[in-house]
Amino acid sequence: MAESTSPQTYARAKTKLTLGVVLIALLSLVLAVITLATGIELLVDPHGWILRTSMNWLDRLGFIPHAAGGALPGTSILFWAMMTYTVIFLLEGGGMLLRRAWAEYLVLLELALILPPEIVENWQHTDWLRLLTLVFNLFIFVYLGYRRWQSFWLRRRALS
Repeated sequence: MAESTSPQTYARAKTKLTLGVVLIALLSLVLAVITLATGIELLVDPHGWILRTSMNWLDRLGFIPHAAGGALPGTSILFWAMMTYTVIFLLEGGGMLLRRAWAEYLVLLELALILPPEIVENWQHTDWLRLLTLVFNLFIFVYLGYRRWQSFWLRRRALS
């Protein structure tokens, strides 16, 4: 068996760093900065322009449910949600730039959790921005899913 296909090589192998992975990682890091800034402004100035702009975009993208009448949770709950998302985005972006397979799985898990509500929201209230976001997220999901599937079959072939 060649050295490049040995089980030990695959056990130590990191995921390939492609342009798609770099772009997804950079998007995650940008989102981390945005959520961090929004969360901090929420505590400092609850009526600041960053928070207003972020809430406007979240509403336009369908993340503030219309069934709740557009009502937002309390300030502390919203702050901790923003900080949680900041940590998730930092883990995703940093992990993908460091070529860790677990970061791709984390992005896949996150997208698997948000895609069904996003599809329902698009079904009920469609506009071009929501539809573009859905298509973009579906593309990322299929792209990373294909990479993980390909990696799985390469490892399986090397072990047999």
